[in-house]
Amino acid sequence: MPYRDVIFANEYIYHIFNKTIDHKKIFDEEVTCENLLKVVKYYRSTYSKKHSYSEYLILESRIRESINKKIYDPNSFQFEILSYNLMPTHFHFLVKQKKDNGLIKGFSNLLNSFVKHFNKTNERSGPIFLPRFKSVLIKTEEQLKHVSRYIHLNPYSSQLVKNYKELLEYPFSSLKEYLLGFSGICNVDYVLGLFSNNPKRYEKFIKDNADYQRSLEKIKHIRKF
Repeated sequence: MPYRDVIFANEYIYHIFNKTIDHKKIFDEEVTCENLLKVVKYYRSTYSKKHSYSEYLILESRIRESINKKIYDPNSFQFEILSYNLMPTHFHFLVKQKKDNGLIKGFSNLLNSFVKHFNKTNERSGPIFLPRFKSVLIKTEEQLKHVSRYIHLNPYSSQLVKNYKELLEYPFSSLKEYLLGFSGICNVDYVLGLFSNNPKRYEKFIKDNADYQRSLEKIKHIRKF
C-alpha cells in the first residue's frame, strides 16, 4: 500500500472514500453491496484480528455465535460507521476512529477481504479500487452536517435516482437508518444530535439542499468536459 501521510486520531471523525479503477461498476448489484457491508461489520471490531473473514465463515456455527457476541459489542469497535453510501463506481463512509490505527487496519483488512471475495466470485484477479482510499478530517459540527448530507444525497446529485422518493428507496445507503429508524450498521446519534435528535429536521435539511447539490454536481461535470 502506498505511504500515507495522514495520522488518524481516536475520537475524530473522517470522511473516507474511494473509487474503482477505470470506473468499473461493481456496486450496482445488491449481493455485492451486502458483501461489502458484511465485511465492514466484521472488521470494525478489534476481535477480527483473531480470524480473517474467510476463516470466520467456515467456523462451526456454535463458535461463530460466540464470536458474534464480541464482534457486535460496541466496546470492541476500532471504528464506528456514522453514515455511508455505495455508488456503482465508488463508496463513501463517514467514520469515527475508536482505537489506535483502527481506520488504517480496519479498512485495509475489509477492502482486501472484499476484493479477494469479489475476484473469486467473478473469476478475475487484480485490484478493483485505486491503491489508497482518501480521507478528510471533519473539523466542525457544521462540516459534519454537510458531509453527512453530501453522502446521503450522492445518488440524487449524480442523477442515479430521479427524485426524493427514489432517493429514500435507494437500498445501498444509510439514509433509511436516519429517517425511518431502520436497524443497520450506523451510529446515527452524532449527526442526529445536531438536529435535536429529530429525524424530521434532518430530512428537511436533506431536502432543502438536494437541488443545490445536484446543480453543483452538474457544474463539476461541465468543467471536466
